[in-house]
Amino acid sequence: MAKQTEDREDLLRDGTAMTVRGRLSVGDAEVVIGFRSRGQLSLYWNQDPVFQFDESGRLRRVFFDACRLKAQNGRLVRLRQPRPSEDPPVSRLQLVTEPVSDADQAAILQRLAEALQQIDAVLEQAESGDGRIDLRIVGTSAADFAGRVRQWIEQWKEAGGVAGDPSA
Repeated sequence: MAKQTEDREDLLRDGTAMTVRGRLSVGDAEVVIGFRSRGQLSLYWNQDPVFQFDESGRLRRVFFDACRLKAQNGRLVRLRQPRPSEDPPVSRLQLVTEPVSDADQAAILQRLAEALQQIDAVLEQAESGDGRIDLRIVGTSAADFAGRVRQWIEQWKEAGGVAGDPSA
């Protein structure tokens, strides 16, 4: 992901893998939420954090505090490039996984819960007809998008968690 605002991709315009997507402001943050064809949700809070989910609403990939993480056996693991001294050079990039502590995983899930709570509050205002909400949508109507995201958030609260692996 680009570090400079000028360099980043316009996910609302270019995120075509997310057939239904929207951009809204939550406080000072620009938030893009999109659904892939099988219902997998992706959430981009500015450039960091980013949360991606499987079809069941379980967390499968995360970009948090400039670290890449993935789901592995119901836990998050950190992905990093090996140091040159660790492994001989290979022609293809190989990433090393490192366990994430219980405290770090809890902090990531807490940040996610807070983000979803803030998004839900903004979308509730949008559904009530608050004209001050800046909501841009691709693939559906604003009302349908707000309802779909809010329903997904409610389902995540009940069944959310970390996926078994990131392949979904």
